[in-house]
Amino acid sequence: MNLLNRYFSPFAALLILTAVFFSEPDPRTRNLSWAVLVVSAGINWWLSANTYRFVGWAGRLRTLQIWLNFVWAVPLFYLLGAFWAPMWLLFVMAPVTAALYGGIWQTLFTALVSSGTMLGLYRLRGIEGAQAWGMAFTHAAFIVIMALFTYSLAQTALRLRDLSR
Repeated sequence: MNLLNRYFSPFAALLILTAVFFSEPDPRTRNLSWAVLVVSAGINWWLSANTYRFVGWAGRLRTLQIWLNFVWAVPLFYLLGAFWAPMWLLFVMAPVTAALYGGIWQTLFTALVSSGTMLGLYRLRGIEGAQAWGMAFTHAAFIVIMALFTYSLAQTALRLRDLSR
């Protein structure tokens, strides 16, 4: 979880904070976004700090963190996506986490669920027009491709490590 907390968690926090400060959503949206950010940061920190403390549960805690990253993305995208277009990038976190710590099928499943949920939320928010849907499907494809790319990189690193022994 070190890679996730070192790179993706700060990026997600930056994305949320810039959305809250620069897009100036209504106070209710801002407060709900803050609440989700604080709760997600606290839980992610606790899980990362304690994953190896509970060695027998490490795999389950990783899976929990993968799906919690997905869970946090849903309300944040719904709340801030209309104000701040890059919020869709939050849906990349869960599949990339799955790519680093899971198998190919878990990675693909997580990526498809994340991209499908994002498309569903776009529909729920009422986007219209070929151009908007073209961008939405490009976002969805990026989520899947990025997850598979990360999985391939992680597997290549493991093979290279094993070759050097």
